[in-house]
Amino acid sequence: MSATLANFFAFTLLAVLALITTDTQASEAPQWRSWKQNNELSVVYRKSQYKGLIEIKAQAKLNSTLAGFIYFIEDLKHIANWLDNAESAEIIQQITATENIFMTRFNGIWPVSPREMLIHSRFWQNKDLSIEIAVTDASNAMEKSKKAIRMKVHNAHWKIVPTSANSIEITYQFIVDPNGNIPQWLTKPMTLNGIWTTLNNMKEQLPISKWQKESRADIQEFN
Repeated sequence: MSATLANFFAFTLLAVLALITTDTQASEAPQWRSWKQNNELSVVYRKSQYKGLIEIKAQAKLNSTLAGFIYFIEDLKHIANWLDNAESAEIIQQITATENIFMTRFNGIWPVSPREMLIHSRFWQNKDLSIEIAVTDASNAMEKSKKAIRMKVHNAHWKIVPTSANSIEITYQFIVDPNGNIPQWLTKPMTLNGIWTTLNNMKEQLPISKWQKESRADIQEFN
């Protein structure tokens, strides 16, 4: 092989390796950063692909049945008791027993105006008995209110894994744009503190909820 041909192959190989390395680095997601955690709860966050927004992952070990958890979060009349800063929530459209569109309204706290979030939610149970809840933005389902700013859900997903007959581990991962002129230095701690408060409220209220005594035909419990 001539020196010129050898040099060509060497250059080509280096170029390919460089491209592979660049693609690998570009595909690496930002590292998660811890916000708060203890033996039962954890909240971490990282930069998202949406400018100025963060992705949050909240995890918790809770005492509950699977059906009890689903009934608890579907009990919209009492959502303000556990979802931080929530004012109220209502079903806009019941599609099936496992799928609906609902509106959640949030109180305004100076200097942040009241907010509302319209989402489409659907849950299913996997063969390993874990439950997943897919949440997508449903803003087009209803006109915006003049009394509140409409938030946008870019991505949201729940996973509930049973660890015993009355214990579950939940993971909630989401990216939500609050919209409006709110600086990031204000929205970031508000959102992170809000989800931390929500997890603590669930930890206290879920185990003693009336729904722990109920079962669902569409949910198989851990035996």
